[in-house]
Amino acid sequence: MILDSDYRRAVTLESHLIPASFHTLRAAHVEDAKSLLRTHPIKLAILNQDHGSNGHGYEYIRFMREHYPDLGIIILSEDSSPLDRALGIEMGADDFLVKPVDIRELMARIRRLLERLTVSSFYLDKGINFSGFGLDRKKREVTWIASGNKVHFTNREFDMLLCLLENANRVVGRNTLAHVVCGRSWHAEDRSVDVTISSIRCKLRQYNPADTLIRSIRGTGYSLIIRHE
Repeated sequence: MILDSDYRRAVTLESHLIPASFHTLRAAHVEDAKSLLRTHPIKLAILNQDHGSNGHGYEYIRFMREHYPDLGIIILSEDSSPLDRALGIEMGADDFLVKPVDIRELMARIRRLLERLTVSSFYLDKGINFSGFGLDRKKREVTWIASGNKVHFTNREFDMLLCLLENANRVVGRNTLAHVVCGRSWHAEDRSVDVTISSIRCKLRQYNPADTLIRSIRGTGYSLIIRHE
């Protein structure tokens, strides 16, 4: 689904997607997009983010993420500021590209995201129990099994924890975590992955202080050391 109030821009983007065997739908307004989401099995939404006053802003991204958690979301924006990019990802977008967008890069990112979503959906109904916790992929919930209490994670924290769980007992590099969760490459000054890991650790230790689940691998990344239950 292409959400863009500019007809010519939406049609131009569609003209690249259709020959590449993508099935496309266009929406000019938020209400049109909501209707399409209710009536069509949409896998990915591409949003032009330069119409916040018309309802194309970050609140709609939050709405989509809350009501359609398995939907892929890519933002196209003229604003390249770190704050704008961070806000888009925090609201639930999977990727953020600054215009003008190279169509080959956009195609590559679309395919990569759809591949990841397909793999995730295959395991969607399978829960994971680990070290006293239960993770429900479909509901996007983590529970401390002994008491039934929910451990509240942000979207980014949940996605990062899930990425580590899917690679349990293996090292996951910072660059991989940044790509999977933040939609961008990691660089030496980027603390977003480390801050998110720290928050996840803190929340897990509130229930299981004796088990050091996430270990730092110096100069590389992190590893979730667990025993599957």
